[in-house]
Amino acid sequence: MPTSERRPVIWAFSTSRLRSAFESVAPIMAEEAEVHVFDGGFEEALATLRTRRAAGEHVDALVAAGANGAYLRDHADVPVVVVGASTVDTIGALLRARQFSSRIGVVNFSRVVTGIDREGFLMAGAKVEQRPYLTPEEARTQVLDLASRGVEVIVGPGPVCDLAEQAGLKAVLLYGQDSLAQAIRQAIEIARVTRAATARHDHLRLAVEQLEPGVAVVDLDERVLSANGALLRLLSLPAVEVLGRTLSSVAPSLGLARVLEAGIAETDTLERLGGRSLLVSRTPLRDHGTLRGAMTICQDAATIQRLERRLRSQHRPSRFEARYTLGAIVGDSAAIRGVRAMAERYARTDATVLITGESGTGKEMVAQGIHAAGRRRDRPFVAINCAAFPETLLESELFGYEEGAFTGSRRGGRPGLFEAAHLGTIFLDEVGDVPLTLQSRLLRVLQERQVLRLGSNDPTPIDVRVIAATHRDLRAAVAGGQFRDDLYFRLHILPIHLPPLRDRHGDVAAIASDLLRRVLARHGVPGAHARALARVLPALEPYGWPGNVRELENVLERVAVLFADGAISDDQLDVELRAALPELLDGGVAPVRQPDLRATRQASEQAHVERVVAECGGNLSEAARKLGVGRSTLYRKLAAKR
Repeated sequence: MPTSERRPVIWAFSTSRLRSAFESVAPIMAEEAEVHVFDGGFEEALATLRTRRAAGEHVDALVAAGANGAYLRDHADVPVVVVGASTVDTIGALLRARQFSSRIGVVNFSRVVTGIDREGFLMAGAKVEQRPYLTPEEARTQVLDLASRGVEVIVGPGPVCDLAEQAGLKAVLLYGQDSLAQAIRQAIEIARVTRAATARHDHLRLAVEQLEPGVAVVDLDERVLSANGALLRLLSLPAVEVLGRTLSSVAPSLGLARVLEAGIAETDTLERLGGRSLLVSRTPLRDHGTLRGAMTICQDAATIQRLERRLRSQHRPSRFEARYTLGAIVGDSAAIRGVRAMAERYARTDATVLITGESGTGKEMVAQGIHAAGRRRDRPFVAINCAAFPETLLESELFGYEEGAFTGSRRGGRPGLFEAAHLGTIFLDEVGDVPLTLQSRLLRVLQERQVLRLGSNDPTPIDVRVIAATHRDLRAAVAGGQFRDDLYFRLHILPIHLPPLRDRHGDVAAIASDLLRRVLARHGVPGAHARALARVLPALEPYGWPGNVRELENVLERVAVLFADGAISDDQLDVELRAALPELLDGGVAPVRQPDLRATRQASEQAHVERVVAECGGNLSEAARKLGVGRSTLYRKLAAKR
């Protein structure tokens, strides 16, 4: 049975006739407590307590009367209740004493008995004298003095009654069942409170022991009162070498002397302990405003770093989710309305979509919008920029690999992005930059809907929708031998072209307003939207925007940085804006650049180089020989294309 559910165990000690009174009360209290009565007091009672507890017996509280109770209270390590005279027992004792004589003496431990004068005994001709005592010698002196004054009957505790009879006087026990029952009930309540406090302490101790951080509590002298297992493991010491010693002597870097002296907490300081870095917090411990000690909590910094990485990973947006819908495409020009309408139609099918348009026109936003509007909206949206990876890495990213497929391959292999997009959509951004050597593999995946991992002979079936995008003219690339015509026709099923910003008449203001609102909010100045838009819009609308929406977003980022400085004056703002936006405020309308003769010649040369490399099956040594250039020159020309 749990300790909290057992009946409290009460031990009553008596040195005289009070024992029989205790024994008569014990059965009455049996439902509330287990009461045991022992004959003995003072040192004898302490010896009994020690012996029985050493033998495994349990006691919650002690009950004793008079000087014996006071002695036990001062020397026992168990709660002690000293019996006090109840009103009922006092009246009964005085009535019994009145039967013997009208000259009555009341000798009680420590204090006089209150209320005697109000009970009418003097009116009946009785004379009562009260004397307190603290020691047995004082009790004897008081009894003898009362006898010399003509007192014939003494009312008091058991030892006083014994002294009175030795002096030839009548004696009446002051305590009865009511007083003893009250004392035992008080002991029961103390036992219950103590048990509850012990249970709370045990639960707290267990909780602290289970904590991953190391915890130590010290007193005002910085002596360690408790230390959990985690701290002992950090110190590599047993508890016996830590408890009772000052924390500074055990681990100087964890010391609490400064906190005890200043009474101020120190949080999240980095300390060295042996070869470890620990994150340490120190806190003063107060009870009702009074400093009682201090506590230190420390944890291995490596553990904190692992937790931080885990939190970042858990709260990081999924790379396989679409964030935009078609409704997020801002603008009301005829050109963009046509794009939205076409994208909504394409979303109703699973056919491959090819999105073309200049850089910065929002090709991925449209791709995500098509996915979000289609039947695969609750499935993965996996995007990859084909121009961002070297050829060998792009192949493993797209198709995956088996364990041991190449040096450094991950144990167990890894699925590619086509497999990750199963049942969802894969977005092949900048598909026009896929190397010729990989285009045949990509074509096979699109035709067969199967993926063959690097190093594997077993194809994996996939069910994916393909959306591709490019800023290049794929027809020209096909004509120049840079892009396979069969792959082009496999991609060019549902084409959609995104107009450049300069052709979206009237959309600049709406897009700028939306982007500026978001970027100002990110900089903490959302209220500056109207003022900022009014200052820059006249310069935004006539500009040619060769970088399209991406360039507009970058320009507005600069504007937001200026307006984040709330103290800037209008005159100073004009100067700062002109310095920050020279392409708008100094150059006026940015013309759409036409390729010059040199650029045309370089593009033709680049196309020829890539065609020869393709004819040589990617063998760069053979291609360099056919072109009549060195391998380093060929590498440089291919790198320039990137």
